[in-house]
Amino acid sequence: MGNRFVETPTISIVNTTCDKCGLCSKICPIQVFNFNKGEIPKIQNNDECVLCGQCLCVCPTNSINHSGFDKLNFIHIRNKNKIDSDIAFDFLTQRRSVRNYRKEIPSTEILEKIATIAGFAPGGPHHRVGWIRNITIVSGYENMKIVSDISADYMTEMIKMLGSWYMKLAAKYDDRAKAALGIIPSFKNSLNEYKKGNDLITYNAPAAIFLHAPIKSSTPQTDCDAACMLIQLYADANGLGTCWNGILQGAAAGDHIKNFKRMSEFLKIPNGHKCYAAMTIGFPSIKLHSIPERKTEISWIN
Repeated sequence: MGNRFVETPTISIVNTTCDKCGLCSKICPIQVFNFNKGEIPKIQNNDECVLCGQCLCVCPTNSINHSGFDKLNFIHIRNKNKIDSDIAFDFLTQRRSVRNYRKEIPSTEILEKIATIAGFAPGGPHHRVGWIRNITIVSGYENMKIVSDISADYMTEMIKMLGSWYMKLAAKYDDRAKAALGIIPSFKNSLNEYKKGNDLITYNAPAAIFLHAPIKSSTPQTDCDAACMLIQLYADANGLGTCWNGILQGAAAGDHIKNFKRMSEFLKIPNGHKCYAAMTIGFPSIKLHSIPERKTEISWIN
């Protein structure tokens, strides 16, 4: 299925039903449809199609055929009214990172339902590479213990690397290297607590979600970040809490540690893919009564 969408799609227009409105030409971001008023659009640049599918969704006579889509799977827009602004503000501001979970393991059905929303996140699948979102879900305490153990080993390797003489030397001239050295105390504290049985790596979460993408796709990091945020919001709407977890992501990607593949192998991430985002997920065990202040600095050019 993945290879199908890397190939150039076949796009055609049913001449007998097309009403020559030109909406397909207006909405297509890469000008697949060459439209002249009063004429049926001509197909061009179909090798550049990014599979947004909006041409199909806007055509009033259902006259476009596209090999990348099955029209029977399209979702009808049921509610065209906008969400109330105050309700949206409350929902978005009340989503917080969760690091205290109940022991209950979320069902396979609810986790899959929540993860599926990733497919609706914005992305940049030029030439259709990365169009399909790729997610691995780890569920259950036995599997999560493996995730935590591998992550602890990754942190240990990171401390060794960051504490090396060349990193200390680099920190004298590079602010990024200097900032990297700043995570050593946090890593050491988390590892010490983990050895004592206090899990500050996955917070005893019953499940985790890893998002990976083809390395050769145009914007894999951005695609996974956007999908991750959408999953977190939808999880909150379904009564679950999440915490974006850079340690799990780093361990799954093997970032900065040569040949560190234990997590990616455990997750069965395919060759040519890399993990770009990860989160823990479960039912929150603590309820907040308020939200801390958050400030946004806005500049105008007008």
